Amino acid sequence: MTISAAHAIRSNFNYIGAHASLLLSGIGLLFLQQYIWFLNIAKQGYGPYQTTSYLTGVSAVVVIVDLVILRWALKGSRDDRYVSLLWPALFFAAALSVLVANNV
Repeated sequence: MTISAAHAIRSNFNYIGAHASLLLSGIGLLFLQQYIWFLNIAKQGYGPYQTTSYLTGVSAVVVIVDLVILRWALKGSRDDRYVSLLWPALFFAAALSVLVANNV
């Protein structure tokens, strides 16, 4: 393996790690919001009759879309890789805004 091939593999792992960390953070924020909502319901004396199945569905769709984007980006140029980070960054920003807006 040459030095440039090793650098390319390490660079790919960096982009995959960036995607994974942004997606997992966004998904974690959504589940944190759901947990806070369940705690508020429990404080009022009602049982949490809601489920988190819709959150897992949304998370699965976001991850599948990101895998398609990531596959496209890894075949493209460096600029394509930077552009591909927009999707998980937007998802993270949306999850953060949901958490902040519901708990203010």
